[in-house]
Amino acid sequence: MIIRKSIFVLIILLISVFFIYAKEYSRIVSLAPSVTRSLYELGAESCVKGITVFCPKESIKKEIIGTLLEPNIEKIAYIKPDLIIASKDGNIRAAVDKLQRLGFEVYVMEKSGSFKDICSNYYDLAEKINKVKEAANIISKAKVYVDGLRAKLSKGGSLRVFWEIGNSPLYTAGGKSFANDYNFYSNTVNAYSDINKNYFQVVTEDVMNRNPDIMVLVNLGNIAKEELSFWRKYKMLNAVKNNRIFIIDSEDMFAPTPLTFAENLSLLVKIAHGDVFDGK
Repeated sequence: MIIRKSIFVLIILLISVFFIYAKEYSRIVSLAPSVTRSLYELGAESCVKGITVFCPKESIKKEIIGTLLEPNIEKIAYIKPDLIIASKDGNIRAAVDKLQRLGFEVYVMEKSGSFKDICSNYYDLAEKINKVKEAANIISKAKVYVDGLRAKLSKGGSLRVFWEIGNSPLYTAGGKSFANDYNFYSNTVNAYSDINKNYFQVVTEDVMNRNPDIMVLVNLGNIAKEELSFWRKYKMLNAVKNNRIFIIDSEDMFAPTPLTFAENLSLLVKIAHGDVFDGK
């Protein structure tokens, strides 16, 4: 009798778990650009009702609910979301906690320190919104593409890359950032891979001492050309001597999905090894 009851309870629990994971969401609010891009790629754009000012807009109009660091709680409440999705890579814990205290269901994506993490977190999100098949297909294609690029390059690359992701103050990516995988798969080296941080402030003098072979200025908008002129004054830098300072305007280079990681990786490969691919 006891065994029968135990089996019955186990079946009920399994059924409950199934329905929890099978829940359909139709009013999703995204609190981060990488989350929004992921949802669009997975085919859930019509379910997204609110996004931040920095998120991709696509074709269907969305309610703007504030910024990555300061989401507007009132606007979010007005949307009446059945799911809010945040990211540990950009959102503040206090904002997430407040939304949860108000009774909203909030799913928080983990931090991504590598391409592997990006794929894993993407798949976990897909499980949450019942888009596993779509995610598996996207991840598979991205991995094949990324591994294919790496295979075309000779091993042991030594070109040092300086990532400029902010200019006032000057910010770069360190050893804990997934940017190192951009370097790994493009057979280059992050000039600051020895610093055990994600992103941090540096000074011009230190960049000069590290003397990068390539400088990549990411998402600096209207000041990008001004910043380019600034660095060109330092003619002793290898990147300046060899005319290898590049501007990349890619809103998702540092908020990637598996797909956009692959796309942005190809940009760096062309920058570092353009001759290998004959400009393609």
